[in-house]
Amino acid sequence: MGAAAVVLVGTLARSRRGHGASAESSTRDVPRLDGTSVVFSNAFKERAGLAFTKVESVPFKPAVRVVGTVAFNPTYVAAIGTRLRGTVRRTYKYEGDRVTAGEPLAEVESADLAEAQSTAIQAEASLRTAEVQAKREKDLLEKSLTTAREAEVAATDLANQNANYKAAQQRVRAFGGNGTFGTFVMRSPIAGHVIERALSPGQSVDGSIVGYRVADLDHLWIELSVFERDLGLVHLDDDVEVSPLAEPGVKIIGKVAHVGEIIDPTTRSTAVRVTVDHPKYHLRQGQSVHATVTTGTASRHALLVPHASVVHVDGRPTVFVAESDTRVKPTTVKLGGSDGASYEILDGIVAGQRVANAGVFALKSELFR
Repeated sequence: MGAAAVVLVGTLARSRRGHGASAESSTRDVPRLDGTSVVFSNAFKERAGLAFTKVESVPFKPAVRVVGTVAFNPTYVAAIGTRLRGTVRRTYKYEGDRVTAGEPLAEVESADLAEAQSTAIQAEASLRTAEVQAKREKDLLEKSLTTAREAEVAATDLANQNANYKAAQQRVRAFGGNGTFGTFVMRSPIAGHVIERALSPGQSVDGSIVGYRVADLDHLWIELSVFERDLGLVHLDDDVEVSPLAEPGVKIIGKVAHVGEIIDPTTRSTAVRVTVDHPKYHLRQGQSVHATVTTGTASRHALLVPHASVVHVDGRPTVFVAESDTRVKPTTVKLGGSDGASYEILDGIVAGQRVANAGVFALKSELFR
């Protein structure tokens, strides 16, 4: 008997002695320890729903199953700021509203914008005057009615006025001027849904306020935290199956877009980002999901047992190997990878053996109470 098996049987024996195993077994139909094995009746087997499956070497492709959180893809999120000081005149959109690219969100009245627009109007008038003067001086020079210096001065003034006009126009554009005098119309640069609004009519604002956030919910991220031991199985572009915790039957397909370069020294894990484009199911930011990453590595043959077959006794992964229909042997095993439904067994059992795959929890509960 191996050292792990000795410890396991010792633990079982102490558990049974501590609860009066002989007296209990004479009055209740419960499993009992017989050497290194556990014996139970057909009645207990039926009551606990015990069933067994054969261990086989089959093609195996590891998968990593973790819990993740839905987040917005920042590439498809827009923060629309107020740009300048003023007063909110009107709001058009509210949280949850759908918007198209270029659609108005709110209006802000601003003296700064009005001043910039006035300056641009004055600059345009000065430019037109300079154009007329420069043309006049050019015509007079051709007729030798003025000096070359006067024509040069007029041409230089025209260039200066043109530069002033372009600068004034640029300042108006920077303030978001788009037609209405003294009124800045906030518009969404992308199509999506309003996820945040920080403006109300009559509110005074300055240029540092983010008035709206708009997100395209057709493009989302799933943020995963993958343990260091599983990182070798996760690669860029691996397929990922995502299911909301509230609805495990829903399956949404994504792909690994980024594997973190830094291991958290406390959790021994790193961040893995999954992109989900055009999900058929409505996901919400902050929602918890199960994610199964199917590794892109080639499949290999391995011994597999169902997840339900493995229990932990004193921290050791353990399976119940059938010796007969009413006799099992608790056996410590060494686990490898997982495909989301089965564990790979590296040591402890061999192909052809049968292990309990149903009623395992009831068996363990009776033995290790």
